[in-house]
Amino acid sequence: MPGKPSGMRIRGAGRGRKSLAARADRHELYEAAVQDPPTEVELVARQFKRLRKRRGLTLREDFCGTGVFSLAWAQSHEEREAWGLDLDRETLDWGTVQRLRPAGEAVGARVHLLERNVMTGLRKRVDLVCAFNFSYWIFKTRAELLRYFKAARRGLVDDGLFFLDAFGGTEVPMRDRNERSERGFVYEWEHEHFDALTNELRCAIHFSFSDGSKIERAFAYDWRMWTLPEIKELLLEAGFSKVRFLWERSDEDGDGTGAYYEPKTADNEGLWWAYIVAER
Repeated sequence: MPGKPSGMRIRGAGRGRKSLAARADRHELYEAAVQDPPTEVELVARQFKRLRKRRGLTLREDFCGTGVFSLAWAQSHEEREAWGLDLDRETLDWGTVQRLRPAGEAVGARVHLLERNVMTGLRKRVDLVCAFNFSYWIFKTRAELLRYFKAARRGLVDDGLFFLDAFGGTEVPMRDRNERSERGFVYEWEHEHFDALTNELRCAIHFSFSDGSKIERAFAYDWRMWTLPEIKELLLEAGFSKVRFLWERSDEDGDGTGAYYEPKTADNEGLWWAYIVAER
């Protein structure tokens, strides 16, 4: 879920022509730096098949943003259909024009991007509901998050699965900036503020370019960081029958391998990222 461009600023105007920052599209940059829909679709589909012994076909993507995950789901199999829910009309329209229409009618007809509150959901129940990129962290109280988890559960078929992700670690509460070079730009993730009394976390994404220009706060987030025990307890309270955590295996250099397992324990490293699977 791309965040709102709260306080977005473009720095470093070019002379005689627009700077690279001024010409860039923040949604394009976000997709290139943050998202990998085909890989996540493969993970979700594989885990569903492993746990339910059948192919998952229908999916609801909550906080869908541009809907590229929903699109990748529909592209992965000719029988798959996806519904993406979000409240940001501008972002939904961007996804429709820039992603769904170029994908062709055969695929686009099986992707439905709707301006709708995730608490309302759909009349149709689906095999999978997904809320990735920590989007559900916008709910800052226990009551709000429990209400959302109940809404997600209502939207699932009897053997449906709810997928989420979460991050944490010793570095999260610290003010910090991390940079990573991408093709044609530098992606920067900033922890702007963490409140130890409430676990509220403010983060921002910036993009910088070779001509010295920069998009500051291209995306901004105002979250509560939920811990894995809290998430598990709330999912069970919402009525889910079982909650699983998926941890990525690492190679000898400490890099992720793309293979996931269910750990019995997990060290609190500087930064970790986990997937959560809740069984209806």
